[in-house]
Amino acid sequence: MNRLREAWRRAVTAELCWTNPDGSAAAIAVTPVLRGSDPASATVCAALPYARAGEVEGLRAAPAAVFAVTDSRSLPDDTESGTRVSGPGGAASGIAAAGGVRIVDDVDGELFTEELLDQELVKYPPSRTLADSVLLRRENWWWLPRIVVELTGPLPAAGHPGEKPLPARTDPTRHALLVTTAPGGAESQRVPELPTIPDLRSAPELRSAPELRSAPELRSVDLGADSAQSGAAASDVMGVRELAGEPLPAASAGALAFGYDYTMPDLERWEAWSLAGTVERERLAVETRTGSPGEDLTTLGLLARTRRHRALAKACRTGLRAAQRRLQPAP
Repeated sequence: MNRLREAWRRAVTAELCWTNPDGSAAAIAVTPVLRGSDPASATVCAALPYARAGEVEGLRAAPAAVFAVTDSRSLPDDTESGTRVSGPGGAASGIAAAGGVRIVDDVDGELFTEELLDQELVKYPPSRTLADSVLLRRENWWWLPRIVVELTGPLPAAGHPGEKPLPARTDPTRHALLVTTAPGGAESQRVPELPTIPDLRSAPELRSAPELRSAPELRSVDLGADSAQSGAAASDVMGVRELAGEPLPAASAGALAFGYDYTMPDLERWEAWSLAGTVERERLAVETRTGSPGEDLTTLGLLARTRRHRALAKACRTGLRAAQRRLQPAP
């Protein structure tokens, strides 16, 4: 079995990276799910609620993306699969693979409910409070429509330029994925989209995966202690070192250092952070930042949970209405 597909099957969290139309790098954390009954040929994908529509808007114009599993908690040290690759010191190694992408706007939630929901209920416990029964699914109907992002075409084999082993990230406060954009990414063609489930079932075969040169490059890096300080100025400069011990490129513009942390085993808190800027001589000059590395993920109280639930429901409904207007414009 392809190593990415096996890692995607076993992982609790994963990463999806691409190049935006403006040439900037983008990355998000996702719950990895597989589409298809045959484990050897299942499609690697992610099913995002419409509350996250804004996060992946740029992905609709990207012909290729990188699907990765690098969090050490999703990379057990056993050899159950027979495909494990060891990194330095014998630790489990992450995996990343680039390929074409297509987006399915599952506005009715049919695809997600029939093929992907059961996997999400196992891997993402907060979903159980919203869709673990028929009654909950009726009450929280807005949680079922999804933006399904699929990796198209055959997955690259080991040693292929499209597949790359990466050192596992073991410290959420310091370790990150360094995503650097590919030249010409802003001139990429548009992603093939499948708007609804009936169209999906009748759609002809799509074009093969685009050239991998449009996909961003990924490296597992250590940002050093400075990156764990919150509230620092946006012009901070900090050291960045590749976890594999290899030298970083002499200069890399438009770089994004992306990481996240979550509570175990409930995943009630799952917070991402990023630092965008430029890398030169193994120094990251931070221009913008989101989130806070090393944030204390305390348990939410009842009031905070209620507010978060309401905000999530509102964001999902807003994103879904926007998708419906785009797919079925008014006459």
